This record gives sequence, C-alpha cells and structure tokens, in this order.
Amino acid sequence: MTQPDSQSFTGWRLPTWGCAVAAAMLCASLTACSSTDAVPAVKPELVWVDGPPSGALESDKWIRAVRDAEFALAWASNEADFTLPEVTSTWSSFSIDSFATSVQADLLHGTPRVYLGPVPVAPVAVQVDDDGKGADVAACVDAVEMLPSYDDGNDWPLLRYYPLELTESGERRMARGRPPHEPFFLPDGSELTDEYCKTLTIPRAVFDPAPDLEVLARKDRDDVLVPPLEPVG
Repeated sequence: MTQPDSQSFTGWRLPTWGCAVAAAMLCASLTACSSTDAVPAVKPELVWVDGPPSGALESDKWIRAVRDAEFALAWASNEADFTLPEVTSTWSSFSIDSFATSVQADLLHGTPRVYLGPVPVAPVAVQVDDDGKGADVAACVDAVEMLPSYDDGNDWPLLRYYPLELTESGERRMARGRPPHEPFFLPDGSELTDEYCKTLTIPRAVFDPAPDLEVLARKDRDDVLVPPLEPVG
C-alpha cells in the first residue's frame, strides 16, 4: 500500500500528545499491540535436496495426501498455528491436539524446535479399501531435521504405516483409530520391514524460507493456536 506523503496534509494536525492518545486508543480497540500477535502465516516452498521424488506411486492421491499431511504438520509446528486449513484438512482434531500439546510443552520448558522440512517419505505400497473410502500407505521414512538438532535414538530409516480416510467433504486425511492392513508384501513376495527401508534413498526437502527459531521462541504455550476437538461419534 502506498504511504501518503506527509507534505500533502495541509489541514489540521494532532499535537504530539494527541497522536500518542490516538495510537493508544487504536491499539486498545484492535487488541493488537503485543509482540506475539499473530500474523498471517506465509506458506513456505519446498526445495528438494537431491531432486524431487519420482515413481509411479507419486501420482497416487493417497500418497499426495500423506505428503500434504507431513508438510502441514511441520509448517504448523513452526508457526505454532494448528488452525491452518492445510492442517485441519489432513489430520483429525485429536491428532492435531496431540501435536499442539507437544509444541506447548516445548515452549513451556524453553526448548522450542523448528522443522527444517517435512518428514522425508518414500512410499512403498498402497492398499485401498474396496469401497474407496479409506487406504493404508506403507512408506519408509527418515529422521526429520530440526533446529536445534535432535536425536530421538531411533535407527532411521524406518517403516511407517499411514492410515487414511476419505471424508464426507471429499478430503483425504489421516484416519484416527484405523488399524493398518498388515503385513505389506513386496513384489518379490517378501514382507516389508525396517531393514528394507535401509536400502532405499529417501527424498528430503527443506522449507524456503527457512523457519525462524527466534520467532517461535518468543511465544509461550498460550500463543499456540489449536482448533476445537471434533465431537465423538
């Protein structure tokens, strides 16, 4: 927005004290004078470190839903804002509440972390329900890079199952309380295991712009935005 030229105002002018009072009144009316006030989150781009993922599975809608969900989770955690539509359309409110609680705990203890990118995922297989309203995605996932760095003690990469559902609005999202259709088998008939995942190169991407740890660290647990829980049943 173009700022007005101060020389173009030829009429009356508030005295200095009047400007201060007016500013204070405006601040009070908008309740927007805190250093932790929410600003619209800017959705980052993904930069693939060694090239974008490829393969026949990448065009599958269930696979895209998994990638969208992992992107949304990492982005929302960095912003401390789990009300973003990208999050609420890909995760259940109960899962979101769990993720938000983790971020709140980190802020409470003064140990916030930001995701440098989403969880690296290499999809291996998809099992779609007969009615098309649900699916299970088997994928190999690698450790997510965070700042400050964090070692959870796991021997990555590991096998992970993503249960998904098709909502009434036509969105594919992570399903709550849906057991995966284990086991998954590879084309040669062998069972999919963690050991198989260690033979794969798993594509990794980073956010651009990179997340700002200092901005997150200035927030406290009450600044984390969380949507209401969905009714059960």
